[in-house]
Amino acid sequence: MPCPSLSPPARGLRTAKARRRLGPVAALALVATLLASPAAATQDPRPSPHAPQAGGAAAAEPRGPRPRKPADDDPLRVHLTSISPDTLSDDDRPLTISGTVSNTSFETWTGINLYSFRSVAPIADATSLAASAAIEPDAYVGDRIVEAGTEARVEELAPGESADFSLTVPRDLLTINAPGVYWLGIHARGASETVPHDDFTDGRARTFIPFVADARRRPAKGDAPDPVQAAIVLPLRERVWLAADGSVARPGRWRKSLIEGGRLEALLDAGDSAAGTPLTWLVDPAVLVAIARLGAGNPPRTLAPDPDALPVTGEPTDPSSTAGATPEGATTQPDPAGVDHEPVPAPDPEQELTAWQQELATTATAWLERFTALTAGKTVLALPYGDLDAAAAAAHAPAFYEQAVARSSQVMTWLGIQSSPALAPRQGVLSPAALQAATLDSTVLVADTSFAVPPDTQTSMVRLLDHDVVVTSSGAAAGGPGPGAPDDALALRQRLLSEAAVRGAAGSTAPVVMVLPHDWHPVDPAALFTGLDKRWLTPVTVAEVAQRPAASLSGNDLAYTEEDEALELPATNFEAAAELADRAALMGGVLTLPNLVPAQVADEILVMLSSGHRTSPDRALRSTRAAEAHIDEQLASITVEAPDAVTLSSENGNLGADVVNGLDQPVTVRVTAAASDGDLQVQDPEDLQLDPGARKRIRPRITADRPGIHQVRLLVTDTQGQPLGASTSLQIRAAQVSGLIWLLLAGGALLLFGTIAVRLVRRIRSSRQAPAPAEEATP
Repeated sequence: MPCPSLSPPARGLRTAKARRRLGPVAALALVATLLASPAAATQDPRPSPHAPQAGGAAAAEPRGPRPRKPADDDPLRVHLTSISPDTLSDDDRPLTISGTVSNTSFETWTGINLYSFRSVAPIADATSLAASAAIEPDAYVGDRIVEAGTEARVEELAPGESADFSLTVPRDLLTINAPGVYWLGIHARGASETVPHDDFTDGRARTFIPFVADARRRPAKGDAPDPVQAAIVLPLRERVWLAADGSVARPGRWRKSLIEGGRLEALLDAGDSAAGTPLTWLVDPAVLVAIARLGAGNPPRTLAPDPDALPVTGEPTDPSSTAGATPEGATTQPDPAGVDHEPVPAPDPEQELTAWQQELATTATAWLERFTALTAGKTVLALPYGDLDAAAAAAHAPAFYEQAVARSSQVMTWLGIQSSPALAPRQGVLSPAALQAATLDSTVLVADTSFAVPPDTQTSMVRLLDHDVVVTSSGAAAGGPGPGAPDDALALRQRLLSEAAVRGAAGSTAPVVMVLPHDWHPVDPAALFTGLDKRWLTPVTVAEVAQRPAASLSGNDLAYTEEDEALELPATNFEAAAELADRAALMGGVLTLPNLVPAQVADEILVMLSSGHRTSPDRALRSTRAAEAHIDEQLASITVEAPDAVTLSSENGNLGADVVNGLDQPVTVRVTAAASDGDLQVQDPEDLQLDPGARKRIRPRITADRPGIHQVRLLVTDTQGQPLGASTSLQIRAAQVSGLIWLLLAGGALLLFGTIAVRLVRRIRSSRQAPAPAEEATP
């Protein structure tokens, strides 16, 4: 059914109240749980299977007046590593729970007993499940099982020590037989020198476990519902910071993340752990480019010519012969969005890497090769390049989004990774304007919290503003309850199973799409993918979910609040990005040979406008301005030199000045003059082509309309007259000589030459009038 054409709501008109993250049922469940918890903090360790419960949390039993203690301050930290089976059914298999207990205090603990606990009333729906997961870590949620043989024991733990444990609980002791989700966990009790052994819980771990009846035991095969589908999306997102010269900043942080135990390396381990489980990758190509740059020695932005734009001949290219030339079909300042270039400049053959840099390059290259092999044949969704803040771009500079999508496709093709475009905001919430701007071939993922009321659809697909949108589960992404890490792999798996179970119990077959946290750093990722393929659950990819029919909604169903809008990158960041693009275009036009400066800077701009920088927009703004200042510094290295003062002997004359190219690439520039008044004209400038480091003498013709002193400023500009930054000032004195002086000079010359002529005449006459010498007499 086609979606009616409806206008999206105006930005900022809704308030946070429009997004109902917790419904009335969840609120009641949460209140009931919190009311039960104070008395439950000192519970009797004996089980009480008949205790009343509300919202999945057991009601309190009367106990002593011991005060509550925050779970974060527990001296014993319990961590669950394995639950088998991870889903309960109506069979009689026992439940085995394994994990570790650690002493986080400065005292030695002895006689540590570990007991399992569980609730006995089900959590029946996703809303109540979300409310239950949000309660305080030390709230009472279920009774301990203390029958002999069901506990584990650790005799002693010194400060900082850890020990493994495992305990098994017979199925009948769980007293769980109704469909739904239940609390499950471990309590640890011990003794130390200052805290005697008693019934207080000194450490705890909690999670959820669903109960799903075995379909094989149902009376009629036709009564079994269709399996619920589950899709796991693994995001490869990282905040990328660049130095002013375009190189990747903070390489030490990247090394730490790429080596064994680092976050990015752990994501590859997660991909390996998925094995045959369908997995969807959500990738920011800018992260891959940053890693590729590190693998190439982390080169800076280059001013070198674009080899693909230079003529291919058997002889070396003379830069001067191609000065100012433009390849056929190209422009002097190409649109960066249409430039298909390799995102990593070629390494400088003369650059010698340090041992540390070489190690990082090797590590980065190995990581990238492993990622490429791991994603081969897998479903890969490519985010707009740089993980662009799409909502902010739609508000301030819509062209950036199209540019980011195009660049993303080019980079993934360059890396040899098959992908399709996607739009998936980090917070799960997307503005109507950003959704409207999305390309029609993009897979759009938004969380159920992006709607005023989560859509009730059997397919997890909605048709919204002419786009098919995949609705993801905010509950599954939220992970497990405290005090453990909510994004622990086991906690995420149990939450995913629980979300699917309550959907199935309600008769819904809507797929559960879980987008893992964008900063996920799994310690044991295998726990997430273990046992997901069940009779009632089918793992799929997002691409399979996206093929389902979509339910039509209107733009008014989106709940993009004023608070959401306030989180966007501000307009000043986009204004600075536009200024940086202008300076890059100027540099690209000054360089004589075809180059990739505007295209390189376009990539950098998209990174600086990342949604990952929402938490530090000022730093992103400073990074953008630092890049602009670096380009300005390079442009200003093309200088002009002239004397401080020049005197003209007439109203016309030539001015001598030198233009110096301080760059390592040939440039084409002009030198223009700006006089302080309109009585001085300078000859129109000519294009000057300078080789790297070259100096060229210029002698522009100057005409003064009146004598006197004129202030003149010489500026270096591009061929269109736009100043590059370098300039020099000088004084020009125009002196007009009077006619009397010329007459006196002429008279003096006439007198001088007349005197010389008179003297010559007299000498000649004297020589003619002298008598001839007498002849000598002969003897």
